[in-house]
Amino acid sequence: MADILTTFALAALQVIFALVAAPLLIGIMRKVKARFQGRVGSPIIQPYIDLQKLLSKGSARSSVTSFIFTIAPVVGFVSVAAAALALPILSPSPVIAAGIVVFIYLFAISRFLTALSGLDAGSAFGGMGSSREMLYSVLIEPALFAVILLVATAGSLSISPIASDFASWQVLVATPAFWLIAIALFIAILAETGRLPFDNPATHLELTMVHEAMILENSGPGLALIEWASAVKIFLFFSLAGILLMPGDFQASLLWPAILLVFCIAFGAFVAAVESISVKVRLFKVSELLIFSLLLALIAFLTRIFVAKPEGDGWFQAILALAMLLCAIYVMFSLTFRDRIKLYIIQSICLVAILFQITLTTGGEGMNYLFLFAIASFKIIVIPFVLYHSMSWGMKLMPLQFYLRFGEAQKKFKLDLEADPLFMSAPITTSRALMYAGVLVTLAFAVSSVLGGTTIMLPLAVSLILIGMLIIASKTHLLLQLLGFLMMENGVVLLPYALHVNMPFIGEVVTLFDLVILVRITLLLSFKMKETHGSLDTKQLIELVEKR
Repeated sequence: MADILTTFALAALQVIFALVAAPLLIGIMRKVKARFQGRVGSPIIQPYIDLQKLLSKGSARSSVTSFIFTIAPVVGFVSVAAAALALPILSPSPVIAAGIVVFIYLFAISRFLTALSGLDAGSAFGGMGSSREMLYSVLIEPALFAVILLVATAGSLSISPIASDFASWQVLVATPAFWLIAIALFIAILAETGRLPFDNPATHLELTMVHEAMILENSGPGLALIEWASAVKIFLFFSLAGILLMPGDFQASLLWPAILLVFCIAFGAFVAAVESISVKVRLFKVSELLIFSLLLALIAFLTRIFVAKPEGDGWFQAILALAMLLCAIYVMFSLTFRDRIKLYIIQSICLVAILFQITLTTGGEGMNYLFLFAIASFKIIVIPFVLYHSMSWGMKLMPLQFYLRFGEAQKKFKLDLEADPLFMSAPITTSRALMYAGVLVTLAFAVSSVLGGTTIMLPLAVSLILIGMLIIASKTHLLLQLLGFLMMENGVVLLPYALHVNMPFIGEVVTLFDLVILVRITLLLSFKMKETHGSLDTKQLIELVEKR
């Protein structure tokens, strides 16, 4: 009997703690955003004042609403409050051992009823917001369940720290899977809680609202319950991130509730800062960000189950190789040419750092250091300079001998580096390309595991090659295909070192010169195509060939 009373008391205290702390977190986030905007902002306790004001008012409802509009705020609030019992907030273990799946679907109940009440009110904006919210839920849940997949590698779906599998905090931070899952979880939480860049909770423009559009018809206590439940949802998801990412030893401490609250406040301030420097993405771009989150969680999962944990300096190489892979994947997003060239430079710097550490570890000779200098010079300086020079300052279309022979005036053509080729026709969409990237990365890890790979370098090198091929296949713009080839070539350079194969020095240097010549010739032909056909879209060029 005493145990039952203790459990009920702990459950009540945990729910009260979440209900009280959530408005404080919202107040701090609003204060941080106000400071970024150069304003003093409202007091931190303003959310408490708003809730008290709404609870003291009466309610107004449309004559076309049914009982769903009445019960939706109450049931949604109760489901969110019940989700607080599934987290270890005040104790090392949750009050209810429901697991992370039940935790996520308790929020799905609240989302479903809120969307249903938005439709029930008969408002055009409510229906628009409800349809968008359901679209978001279809995209968010796979990303969240990818995180669950990583949690399940510990042998259970209970909500416990990922750090419990590691010996120390230092080893955890040096683990590639930790950073991958942290980024994936961060993106998924922003989408689930309706924060920028997915939704703007402070907007008053009906055409851009998602969550706020569903609750336009609510007022009084019903609106108070919805706003309170939304704040508790944010607090619980921030708490989930803290529980999963912080070391398990913290939960055994008597100061665990205070530690978790401090983490949530710090996390909330970081989210507010990110919101202050970002804009809301277009609706059709939401799927790309969430698929990117899903892909990161998948790579984190694969690094846990297929690859043995490297020792010593292997962590540094693994993180750099993962950075190279992420640069290649991010090229498939809508970016300017300038941004994509920067990603190639970052990828090349990571490659040089990996090769430099391998050379130091193996006691390389002067010839190896000379080759490193050649790689750094060509990939970080020469090739980007050729790309920048050709696009910014223009390129002569043909060699001087051609003009002397045919007497044609020399012309220069250039390409705007700030151009965004997103709306060019392509064989597959960006979202589908990202899904294909996930399949290719999975294939690379599986093949490397079958071949007996024990480090993360081999599957990541193979992944780089496959992703480079995917960029060439998924982008019809000739210069984007060139960048995909360059990133694929970085994977080819990394592959022999992942396989512990020594390449002849002369062959490597000749390959670098061939690469520069290939880039120059490709640019030359590209601008000639641009002059002749007015386009660098290879799909249009293929159609021209077929017509002839």
